[in-house]
Amino acid sequence: MQAALREVAAKIDRVIAEDAFPESIQPAFLRDSVRDYPGRGGKRLRPALLIWCCGLLGGDPCRAWLPAAAVEVWHNWTLVHDDIIDRDVLRRGVPTAHCRLRDAVAAAPFRQDGAEAERQGMNFAVLCGDLQQAWANHLLSRAVESGLRAETVTGALRRMQELGGRALISGEALDVAFSLRSPLEINPEEVLEMIRLKTGALLRLAAELGAMTALDDATPEREETRMLGDFAEACGVAFQLRDDVLGIFGDETKLGKAVGNDLKEAKPTVLLLRALALAAPAVRRELLASLHLPEYTPEHLKRVRQWLRESGAAESVAADCRKLATRARDLLAVFPANRYRDYLLEFTDYLTVRER
Repeated sequence: MQAALREVAAKIDRVIAEDAFPESIQPAFLRDSVRDYPGRGGKRLRPALLIWCCGLLGGDPCRAWLPAAAVEVWHNWTLVHDDIIDRDVLRRGVPTAHCRLRDAVAAAPFRQDGAEAERQGMNFAVLCGDLQQAWANHLLSRAVESGLRAETVTGALRRMQELGGRALISGEALDVAFSLRSPLEINPEEVLEMIRLKTGALLRLAAELGAMTALDDATPEREETRMLGDFAEACGVAFQLRDDVLGIFGDETKLGKAVGNDLKEAKPTVLLLRALALAAPAVRRELLASLHLPEYTPEHLKRVRQWLRESGAAESVAADCRKLATRARDLLAVFPANRYRDYLLEFTDYLTVRER
């Protein structure tokens, strides 16, 4: 799968780099920012999912490159806006969009500084994300050039607004709303719904667009399309649950980020909420007291891990991951065996049992 994934990534890199949509964006520093995240490369998991779902159903992957690039650019505008919301300063070790744009307005000819530079950097980053969303729509609309019927492309555009827009942004809004509530007031089922929307919806979109491209079908209601959407959504939810586990139990040298950040931010993960619900009162108080600390020593993390294990929360979340992975594999088993199904089976394992 890794070799196939690298091939997809290289092709998507070229499609994005060669598309002319950003060329007329003004001012120039905003144009550069619009190109920045999509041009940083990466694993390109969502485009690969789209391409492989298309191939699974016997479709021509050449028809799927523009829809796949559209999903990748769509994903990137959500990252720009996420970084604004979270006030992150780095993404993949490089300054985030709003930080780079802050620096742009601090330089000539604007020469803004301090709070005003921060504010204007945020403003331009919002516009950057908006333009990337327009770019994604543009890429998908061009899929008629690959031989897809105009009706199919219109259906794909509609689905991108429903899943990538309404569902994903609703999930992000729920996530923001959770930060305004006490962890004791949030039900784990609410968080699972947020994950289904925020993470699962975009993977569902990629799988469905791959199927719609293969079948040249304007609707997502076909059984094959629905099943592949269900497969991708199960992978997405399992991916996030696994991410939450690694955020506490992972190896920093493999993850490339600090373990314990979810505790520092008091992030209401399913793991934490189940521990709070299952733990004895004394342990619940200890868990609550462990949130929002400026740093976490190895000894402190060891105690938190012990509480999560002894409460049964860690095994509960692990069981959910296994169940979702099994569901995803069972859905794929219905389809004829070919190399694309093999890729998708490996993709399932990659997302659901990963160590980083």
